[in-house]
Amino acid sequence: MSDALPANRAELLGNMETGWQRFMAHLRAMSDAVLTQPTDAAGWTIKDHVMHLAVWEGGVTALLDHAPRLKGMGVESVTWADGIDAINGAIQQQHRDLPLADVLRAFEANHRRLIARVETLSEEDLQRPYRYYQPDSQRTDPLVNALVHNTYAHYEEHLPWIDAIAAVAS
Repeated sequence: MSDALPANRAELLGNMETGWQRFMAHLRAMSDAVLTQPTDAAGWTIKDHVMHLAVWEGGVTALLDHAPRLKGMGVESVTWADGIDAINGAIQQQHRDLPLADVLRAFEANHRRLIARVETLSEEDLQRPYRYYQPDSQRTDPLVNALVHNTYAHYEEHLPWIDAIAAVAS
């Protein structure tokens, strides 16, 4: 997918669905053992990557409801203040023992909730600045940017890491 932001809500939703379907097909091509057993150098399994994606999508749903993203992600404010690596580490630690089926259900549920919420947004809503939804933020980029980078662009970002973990199992 290109780096260009979608032109409208219909294109955004189409990209979100296409990205989701591609990502899920990629996962379905792997065995449960590959999804849950090999790890990368940081100790992450593919399942951990999937839960990470689910949690970040949940955070965007909270954003759309004008709630703090950290609450939607189940992250403590101290961890949030420590930055992205601390947040991601906390997410992995918090969810690492969940069964694969629970992780996949959470990912599906969070994705469907986010899609349903995006379907209610107007074109104007998508162009509102991020800080409109998170008043404590200084970010002025449009909301659509957060939606892209926490859905289909985020899946694409994780695919090389997922493939590297899967290669360990081969």
